[in-house]
Amino acid sequence: MFARRFLISRPIAGLARPTAVACRFESTVKVGDVASTLASSRPPQQAPKKKRPIGGFRGGVVGFLLGVTTAGAFGFVYLIEEYQKATGLVLSSVDELEKSSLKVKEYVRKIEAVESDLAKLRANSATSQQLAQLKADWRKQSDILARDHLELKAHVWEIEQDVDSALGRTSSQPTLKN
Repeated sequence: MFARRFLISRPIAGLARPTAVACRFESTVKVGDVASTLASSRPPQQAPKKKRPIGGFRGGVVGFLLGVTTAGAFGFVYLIEEYQKATGLVLSSVDELEKSSLKVKEYVRKIEAVESDLAKLRANSATSQQLAQLKADWRKQSDILARDHLELKAHVWEIEQDVDSALGRTSSQPTLKN
């Protein structure tokens, strides 16, 4: 008799993992009859290669490594993108900082120019005390000039009187000439 033994995996109620159950199948056909029937009906084939099943532990390790590799690749790509974004932001802020520092330098240069002009003006300008002194000097000069003018006028009148008396004229009032 021809007998085969199969292992069938079936879940048993109450257990989380399937368990292996052994079944035995028996045939009433003789081995020689089966071989001659199979040989006459089918062309000769190579014996099928047995696939080596991946065990639970090896499958778990392979799955874990595959998952870790995939997650690591996605994480790496994400980090690279974030790094590029951050680098772009830093570069733009550095450019803005450079522009603002150039503006500040320009303002400082203008302020220094205004300060130097102001220092020159202070050196050349008069103070209120100097203006008061100048005013007093101008009043003195103006008084002296007015007094000299009056003295000169009186002297001219005396000369006119002397000329009139020498010429024989009698006029008691001064003559005005334009």
